[in-house]
Amino acid sequence: MRNLKLVIDEYYEAPKLIKEMKLKWGYFLGGAIGLIILVFFYWISGYFGDWIFEKLNQIFKINEYGSIVRGIIVFIIRIIMIGIEYLFFKAVLLTLLAPFFSYISEKVETKIYGTKYSFTLKENIGFILRGVKIAGKSLLKEIVITLLIILLSFIPAVNFVVPILIFIVQSYFISYNFVDYTLERHKYGEKESIQFMKSNRVTFTFAGAIFTFVYFIPIVGIIVGPLLAIVALTSLTLKIIKQNP
Repeated sequence: MRNLKLVIDEYYEAPKLIKEMKLKWGYFLGGAIGLIILVFFYWISGYFGDWIFEKLNQIFKINEYGSIVRGIIVFIIRIIMIGIEYLFFKAVLLTLLAPFFSYISEKVETKIYGTKYSFTLKENIGFILRGVKIAGKSLLKEIVITLLIILLSFIPAVNFVVPILIFIVQSYFISYNFVDYTLERHKYGEKESIQFMKSNRVTFTFAGAIFTFVYFIPIVGIIVGPLLAIVALTSLTLKIIKQNP
């Protein structure tokens, strides 16, 4: 519970830190890229959502069912499509913003603890490539786990939990992408990074869930979400590392 309160505190303090560090320009960078990607993925998800409904309708004659049953089926399809859209959307977003996140994460640590890093161009490129690699691996794992969860939607008694499970899984993996920049600077290898996340899975799933909730606020979330998350999760990760050196 202490770490969950710490998560809330970090998100609360993040806007103040952003203002102090004069990083408000980061809202517009992340927001502009996010909006462009969102428009594209919104169109894609709507197209495939309608396609899936039509195929199911051809097989099961959904339109012949009562309005409540039909509404439930459409709701499930839309929720699943939103989950899939968010999965791919954030992977593209995090890949494009990897250099930005790496820079911000380092600056946050310098601001809070006075730690200064002097990286060569080669090292900086290595950090960015690792961020892209982590995002790619996380995406593959999410796809597998999400597909397994989606299979549950065909079981009437448990299909209502599918959106919740997808949300939990994606909250965990989204936080990993934000956290790894800090772990990399502190010389955590990939295996050590994964173990760190597992040891604090509840904390970081909660942190990822907050980001997701913020991100789904129309327009505003896309603008403030990425910068808010990288600042909050960098500070959070540093405090957890110092709690368990």
